Amino acid sequence: MRKYFYLFFIFYSFYNTAAQSTPAEAAIYDKLKKLALIPNKDPKQEEKLLLQLKAESEKLGYDNGILQSGDLLMRLYGLQSRNKEVLTLGDQLKKIAINKQDTYGYIANIYRKNALTLGYLGLDDASLKDFKSAIKYANTIKDNDKKLYHLSLCYQNIGLHYKLKRFENTKLRDSLLGTYKKSLELVKQISDDSKTVTKDLKYDQIAFTDMCLGMFYLVEGSTEKGSLELAEKYLMEGLQIYQDKKYNTPPDNKIMMLNQVSWLYMEKKDYQKSIDYAKQALELEKRFKDPYHRVESFEFLADSYREVNNKEKSKLYMEKYTFLKDSLAYVDKSEADATMKKMVKEVETENKENSKKQWIITGVLALLAGLITVILWRRKNKALRRKYEQMMVKLKNDEAVLAEETIEETEDQDVESESNNDLQAATNKNAIPADTKERILKRLAAFEKSEKFLKKDLTVGSLAAQLNTNTKYLSEAIKNNRSQNFNNYINSLRINYIVHKLYNEPKYREYKISYLAEECGYASSQVFVIAFKKINGLTPSYFIQNLKDDQVNAQIPEDNFS
Repeated sequence: MRKYFYLFFIFYSFYNTAAQSTPAEAAIYDKLKKLALIPNKDPKQEEKLLLQLKAESEKLGYDNGILQSGDLLMRLYGLQSRNKEVLTLGDQLKKIAINKQDTYGYIANIYRKNALTLGYLGLDDASLKDFKSAIKYANTIKDNDKKLYHLSLCYQNIGLHYKLKRFENTKLRDSLLGTYKKSLELVKQISDDSKTVTKDLKYDQIAFTDMCLGMFYLVEGSTEKGSLELAEKYLMEGLQIYQDKKYNTPPDNKIMMLNQVSWLYMEKKDYQKSIDYAKQALELEKRFKDPYHRVESFEFLADSYREVNNKEKSKLYMEKYTFLKDSLAYVDKSEADATMKKMVKEVETENKENSKKQWIITGVLALLAGLITVILWRRKNKALRRKYEQMMVKLKNDEAVLAEETIEETEDQDVESESNNDLQAATNKNAIPADTKERILKRLAAFEKSEKFLKKDLTVGSLAAQLNTNTKYLSEAIKNNRSQNFNNYINSLRINYIVHKLYNEPKYREYKISYLAEECGYASSQVFVIAFKKINGLTPSYFIQNLKDDQVNAQIPEDNFS
């Protein structure tokens, strides 16, 4: 799941300001006020008007108009994922905001939106710096309700920084949870009768923060007891607000909420509910298009249909997910590269006419930019390499065990009688008799060595028949002694089989993924890749390439260094 936590709000409340000193400035202010209050605006037309008003403000030297129109433009660009434009405009507006008091919240907004975009592009330190500036400016806002609202936005958004860093530093878990709870506490203090913060803004902020908390507990769901229940509590409270027609809230936030509820029910193994909510998100996304929401819906649908064994639909949505995910990743990388180049170029331009010392500083900054790029790339691949090394340790241990193992073949007696006894016992008792359990486990061990799990049409019923027992006993034995359900158990045997083939027989490394999938019992290479990654944490292609690289390195003669 996904790269996908994003928030820019639709509009802000305005009130008259004493800073208007000329009729021309007052006219610009009135136009901006009216524009901000118009719902469902055409984005192209809105951008055109805002650029025009910004240009008029610049001509008059009307800083408040520049900041106000720039704030709204940054919101518009953010909603369209135009990160380059957000940062370019943000840099310009921050220069105008120097030494100004943020009476109305425009400056806090500018720093906060700039920080969000920097965070999405992986520029964590720059992002955190701008978030702190946003909080500093928000605290200078005179109106208390408006101050509470902007501070709530800042604390909620700064969670992005902790969210991206928490897996590097587990201590940041509490910081992330703390920022979300503080955001919720602040926004709930806003009066429902506020003249500067509408009910729509207040309750949208409450619902969105509920969603952030729900997503936090969803991530914790696999390790922390009770987390799924807390996730459901917060997500349902937020969804109730988004479904309440008395609030006019942004549709993209509702789409995001529907996707997170789909994720919740997938984790709770209620796959039909997961499918229903993901489809609701897709239907709403057709009217308010956003590819980042759409790719989430595709992912949840692919996973849920796979779990209910609808392979055709799972494959369909997985193909849509993969294509769109790759497209978005390419766009994000291009924007991140362009931003980094832009930052370096700006430094070079500013120092072009300066002294030799300034040229040295420019070179150092360019070097740092390159180092940051390398560090980000290495960080991304470090986790994959660690998982690969863990696989290699396990494979070597497996080889050592096989070398020492003495295989004893035993013949089962009275097969038909025992099978009948199984069926009779299943009727009379809930627990598996000890002798029956021992016999099933011995036969499972033999089955695991027989490679019969490679058959494509293998089901729990057919395996039970092979082992002369019933499906109930077999399922219980696998669950209690292999800690898996039947499908995961068979997948782990098949993937383990092909991993050992790749490790022990180099010729397998030259085969296509489709051949490897068929070799270990999968009808679809797509399903094979998903299962391989789920079990090992990396793709078969990555595993094969690293095996090849290790083989080449092992063949380099050591006497070359004499």
